[in-house]
Amino acid sequence: MEFKEAVELEGRAGIAEATPNQHFRRWKPPIEGAYKINTDAAISAQMIRTGKGIVARNWKGEIMKVWAIMEEKIGEPELEEATAIRAAMQLGKEAGWRKIEIQSDCKSVIDCILTVSCNNCNCAVILEDIQKLREFFDQCNFSFIYREGNEVCHRLAKFALKLVNDVYWESNFPGWIKDLARKDCEGS
Repeated sequence: MEFKEAVELEGRAGIAEATPNQHFRRWKPPIEGAYKINTDAAISAQMIRTGKGIVARNWKGEIMKVWAIMEEKIGEPELEEATAIRAAMQLGKEAGWRKIEIQSDCKSVIDCILTVSCNNCNCAVILEDIQKLREFFDQCNFSFIYREGNEVCHRLAKFALKLVNDVYWESNFPGWIKDLARKDCEGS
């Protein structure tokens, strides 16, 4: 079944969710009127930093917002990935978007969100925040995407590791971000 069909079928219940076995190798637009927000996190033990990359696109595939977040701390992979998802949801809420899909290349965190259970105690509070944030949206989907469909966020998270301050774009996106976003759609 196509993702759009699944969303339409499940959307009648108010909140649509991707099933845990739905995986994408290339970026695909969300349903009309919705926004897809992709996330990724990176960790540098040597620099004692974490980076998060967040890219929001509309149903036409147009980039709407880009956020590169840097924190000086020792990171733990699943915790940083979950934190990136929470930040993406906050971005969507602040923008006033009512229909969103969050997509990450961290399958374990997406599975925890979809099953509403987690064995990682460090992530439990973040996952609870994610469940609370869901209540704001009319429709809130989560899905896993392979790295080759999420390269723009992967590179953005690595870029964030080198920042002094967070960077946020709402327009005039750098060419490298636009190029990587286009490649994500092609799956290469």
